[in-house]
Amino acid sequence: MQSFSKTMAAGLILLGAGLLETSCVDNLSSVFIYGVMDINSTQCLAQPTTTSVLLASGTLDRAFSHGYQAAFLVGNHLTSRGSREKLRTETSRLQITGAHITLYGTTGYTTSFDTPATGLINPATGTDPGLAAVFARIVREQDFANLGPDGQMIARIKILGTTLGGQDLESGIFDYPISICTGCLVTYPSSAIDPGGSGMCDQAADTMTETNICFFGQDGTFPCTLCASTSEICSDPMKNKFYYPDPMP
Repeated sequence: MQSFSKTMAAGLILLGAGLLETSCVDNLSSVFIYGVMDINSTQCLAQPTTTSVLLASGTLDRAFSHGYQAAFLVGNHLTSRGSREKLRTETSRLQITGAHITLYGTTGYTTSFDTPATGLINPATGTDPGLAAVFARIVREQDFANLGPDGQMIARIKILGTTLGGQDLESGIFDYPISICTGCLVTYPSSAIDPGGSGMCDQAADTMTETNICFFGQDGTFPCTLCASTSEICSDPMKNKFYYPDPMP
């Protein structure tokens, strides 16, 4: 009898361990990151749909940006639990509480931090997950000096949330490459260059922007006329080391 009890106890321990492991896996699959939405293509509106345009990578211009603000498309696979007939409230809605970020710089520098993020994601409908846009600053201005020289860095992201039923969840890891540069997003249209021969950008010139500017210094290019009065990189193309790394003789 004692042997039988020990066997049952061992079996229950193993079963419990198996359930815990399954629970962790379920948590990672319950909330997930589709990608980072290209809101420059939608007039700066974050439209969470399965047809949203996603960015394969980002660009961060340290000369003009104050950090990288990402618009994540996040999905919720939890099944709806609410029922009016049974007077049961919906507990599978997911309240986003933040994001955990790890940055890998261009020369081996690494740092981790938690950042605010908000959003509410409805539960799945059948096999279709609930979707929401979640904004989070994944690179901070204070990180700029440590990220290394211009090049490609990696931001590793986990989205954190709590269901209305009180269950804490986190997404799986999502790696997002970001090209960091200094001056690469400003452009110098020929129509903006002083016709008098000085080579300077004329801030009064009438130029058309090629893309929407949702976050200045991030992803989208912009003409020098927008910053010629405040930045010598914009006013004088020769001061932009991205285009002219060596000083002119």
